[in-house]
Amino acid sequence: MKTKYFEYIVVYLSVFLVCVFVGIIGRMVLLEKGADEYSAGVFFWISTGFGVLMFAILSLFLNDLAERLVKRFLKAKKNGLIESLIPNVELDNNEEQKLDALTRLAEPENKKIAIDIEQIRQERQNAIKTHKQARIDTAIRYAHQEFALYALDDDLNQLGKNINIYAAEINLENIKPIKVKDLSNLDLYHFGWNIWNYFKLSTQGKAAQFLKLTFADALKDVEENSIKTHLKDDEQKGFIKITEDITDL
Repeated sequence: MKTKYFEYIVVYLSVFLVCVFVGIIGRMVLLEKGADEYSAGVFFWISTGFGVLMFAILSLFLNDLAERLVKRFLKAKKNGLIESLIPNVELDNNEEQKLDALTRLAEPENKKIAIDIEQIRQERQNAIKTHKQARIDTAIRYAHQEFALYALDDDLNQLGKNINIYAAEINLENIKPIKVKDLSNLDLYHFGWNIWNYFKLSTQGKAAQFLKLTFADALKDVEENSIKTHLKDDEQKGFIKITEDITDL
């Protein structure tokens, strides 16, 4: 800001000195022509003041005119730059056409963003599936561990498939029965409660249905409602006991 004021002082001081010089020249000419000292002095001050005044007036008008010209020039340059970035659009097209063209220019970037979002969404879905499958695998290992001594290999494999169906909340009618030996109904109830408590995907009624369909032969004389009400009886009795977290086994 101080530099700007200094520039003003230098400019006006220079103009004033020029006006004084012109006034002196005029005064000397008048004196040579025979004018008296007073008239020459008056002319000197009038010419000096008039010169400074005219410069000030011209400066005001010229500054305003220069600002307008600069603004118009910058606006025209900006419009020209925008129009140069818009292919296949004539300079006399309306603003809507220009906006459409700019939108077309942005389409590749928008597609890239959409692809990135879709990739992130897919990665999250895959992570959820992987986590869910890991939990199912844990439940199957637990089932194989508990029934290894009481079921044949084919029945153990089918038990794993049944757990998959239950965990995926598919129609439980797709479950196929297996046979077990040397286990009481209480053992089967405890196993059903442990599986239900691990996944907690449905009501205990669904867990009872899962047991009824999986161990159809062993539980053929027991109703689903009865199974549901006895899932947690005598928690620490039998070969299979109630376990709050099967991952601890």
